Amino acid sequence: MGMFYTCEDTSAALSHYLDGILPLGPFLKTRAHLFSCPGCRALLATLRAMPALVAAALEEPDAPARAQRALEGALARLARGEAHPRSEAPPLAARQALEGDPDLPMRLLAATHEALNRKAAPLAPSCPLPQDTLDRLPPPGQWPWREDESGVRKAELLADSRRGVRLLLVYAPPSSTLQPHRHLGSESMLILDGGLEDRGREYGPGDWVHYPAGSCHAPRMAPSGCWCLIREEGAVRFLGPAAWLRHLRHAS
Repeated sequence: MGMFYTCEDTSAALSHYLDGILPLGPFLKTRAHLFSCPGCRALLATLRAMPALVAAALEEPDAPARAQRALEGALARLARGEAHPRSEAPPLAARQALEGDPDLPMRLLAATHEALNRKAAPLAPSCPLPQDTLDRLPPPGQWPWREDESGVRKAELLADSRRGVRLLLVYAPPSSTLQPHRHLGSESMLILDGGLEDRGREYGPGDWVHYPAGSCHAPRMAPSGCWCLIREEGAVRFLGPAAWLRHLRHAS
């Protein structure tokens, strides 16, 4: 790929361009090509119009009635305490890792997940973790907490330098949205308290979510905020023009 984007380069980047998650270099090259290419601008306009066209094509005469029935069903499940079915098993990728020679962060994540879903142990009063998990970690007073400019706080609880994995405890403020980012390695996240919405799904306490290497997302936190325990491999790269300022601040 050269200094300037071709039509092929630009068409491949348009989806991330629309989502606002292109790194600065590709973003500027895409903008420059769009400025000079009517064909690619027409393609961009088509992509922007696509969600509305699909929604119109799928719309049926009884859509309002179906929406009302779905709302009534959701409210009934809320009243019965069944608003969100919890996952009793880790995702497939995590189960495969646990069948081999799992690292300590993975074993602790699995033990915490089991305790939350079976309610085998209440959360400790000082921290949203079961006491059995806390007993296998360094004392909370030794956890190295860091807070970024958006109010997200995280502490590295354990690290396995040989395998390149670490266990993090993370808190994100109420109704905040994490900056779009890409996982250069896989991430397994266990919701401890509160919740979040990601890619059209809502997750709450006891849910285990897995993101493979290369995945991109920007989850939004619940109004109560979110506490989660994360096993992370590799680095996380924030995306979009604003991310470059963040990377420069962290590198300085």
